[in-house]
Amino acid sequence: MTRPTQRVTHDLRFALTEMAQRVGERSPSVRGGDWQMAVVTLINGDGTVAVDGIPAVRCLETYEQPTVGDVILITQSGNGNWAAWGRTSTGGIAIGQTVAARKSSSTPRTSTTVMANDPHLAIPVVPGTYKLDAFLMYDGDATADLKLGWSAPAGTTGAWWPGAMDNSGTTLTAVQRWGALSDITASTITVGAIGAGSIIACRPVGTVVVTTAGTFALSWAQGTSSATATNVRGQSTLELRRIA
Repeated sequence: MTRPTQRVTHDLRFALTEMAQRVGERSPSVRGGDWQMAVVTLINGDGTVAVDGIPAVRCLETYEQPTVGDVILITQSGNGNWAAWGRTSTGGIAIGQTVAARKSSSTPRTSTTVMANDPHLAIPVVPGTYKLDAFLMYDGDATADLKLGWSAPAGTTGAWWPGAMDNSGTTLTAVQRWGALSDITASTITVGAIGAGSIIACRPVGTVVVTTAGTFALSWAQGTSSATATNVRGQSTLELRRIA
């Protein structure tokens, strides 16, 4: 064999070796561990799911409420065990995810009992079931009080409780309102205020079942029309945590 032929053979062998190495680096069957996307086909009762022919993929604790049809990320260890990181984003709100809004400044309303959405406490939502948790700071004339309600996409249902003082109260020792409301989009309730500049708080909580994408927002007005403003104060917050 001539030297040029030997050199060509050596170069070809080297090229093939390099190619095989690169292919191996990219192949799960060679590497023994990799991640990929898969579709859930069965929910097992032991903390695992079946996906695309793999009978048992262990779910991480952060992968909440697995559902058949979820597109998830899975990874394989070198010894062949599989783990599910969780579902991939659909561009919406994932189960277990919390979305929130904060009032950046106070909003005053005078001489009106007409409900209107708060300019800050509004959140875009997708179909699903949410846990509602709001923290509202407000003040107003003791006869005007604060009327609370919610604006939501068509078809939304749910129930809520205002977590506030009764509207008959005029001091911080007033009786708390215990009544819950069973229709989150139609029901309103008036909670107490004790005077302009006397800031108090309430903590509405509840369950919101959304069937159509849209915006969920705090809606409010004065309970009784007054020229003294009722204010929902800056730093109030609205949170929704998707639970199903």
